[in-house]
Amino acid sequence: MRVVIGSVVKGFQLKSAVKQWLEDNGYDVIDVGCEDMSVFAKFPSVAQRAVRVLQQGEADFGVLCCGSGTGMALASGKFDGISAVSCESPLAAEFSRCVNDANILCMGESLVAPDTGCRMTEVFLATQFQDAPQIPQKVRDFWAEARDEIMARGGAASERDVETMA
Repeated sequence: MRVVIGSVVKGFQLKSAVKQWLEDNGYDVIDVGCEDMSVFAKFPSVAQRAVRVLQQGEADFGVLCCGSGTGMALASGKFDGISAVSCESPLAAEFSRCVNDANILCMGESLVAPDTGCRMTEVFLATQFQDAPQIPQKVRDFWAEARDEIMARGGAASERDVETMA
């Protein structure tokens, strides 16, 4: 499985821990920035770079890290085919896949410890959409309808460099 990953400075340490966990567990990782903590990267540019990788089929899922996870979720979720969620627990990450079919997990370094971030990533990637046989089919049909509506908004992400503050 291929995972695109990215962060800004306030998220870099969490991204680094998750990236290492992914690599240690056999995932192919595409890192779209930032490369270190020396330059303040702007989160919309990193998010758009990750979205472009997903839209082009070069990765199956994404993980984005910033201070709270919210900025990355908002910046990436505006594009076609993307359902980005900001989560703070493994259970929230699981529900975001099972119920919403999210394809980008966003986490905040100020809210999520590295070991929890790795566990959330593990659960997110292992959970299948609608893997809930105890839930009535009518409800699961609604989940699919809602997912299709959410992912149909927005357009394609254009190529973008990581933008920094000068």
